[in-house]
Amino acid sequence: MAPVAYDLLDHTADLGVIVRGAGRSDLFARAAAVLADLLYEPERIEERESRERMLQGTDAESLLVVWLNELIVLRETEDFLWRRVEVDLGADLLLRARLAGEVFDPSRHRPRTALKAATYHELKLRETPGGFEAQVIFDV
Repeated sequence: MAPVAYDLLDHTADLGVIVRGAGRSDLFARAAAVLADLLYEPERIEERESRERMLQGTDAESLLVVWLNELIVLRETEDFLWRRVEVDLGADLLLRARLAGEVFDPSRHRPRTALKAATYHELKLRETPGGFEAQVIFDV
C-alpha cells in the first residue's frame, strides 16, 4: 500500500484526520489506509492473506464510521493488519471491500496508536472539486 496523504487535526483528547479521494470508493479505501498508518507500520506488512467485508449504509457519513470501526474490530479480534484495500462503494451505499495483509507478528510488526473507535463527533464528508473529503475523529 503506497503511503496515503492525510492531515492530522488538532484535537484536545482524541485524534482527528482529514482524508481525500478521487471518488467515494477511493475515499473509503484511503480512509482504511490512513487507519492502518495510525495503528501500525503498513510498509512492514506482507500480503499473505485476505479478508472480505460487505457493509450497507443509509448515508455515506455513517457508513464511513461503520467501515472504520469494522476495521478496528478486525485488527483487535483477528489481529489482522492490512496493506492493500480495494473498495467498491455503489450508489446504493453497499460497500464491498477486500483487504490483503497478514496476522500481527510481534517479531516484525510495531503497533503505533491504540484507537478505540471512529466517532460521529465533528464527522464531515463532502464532495470537493477534486473528488471527496472526509473528516473523522477517533476516540483514543
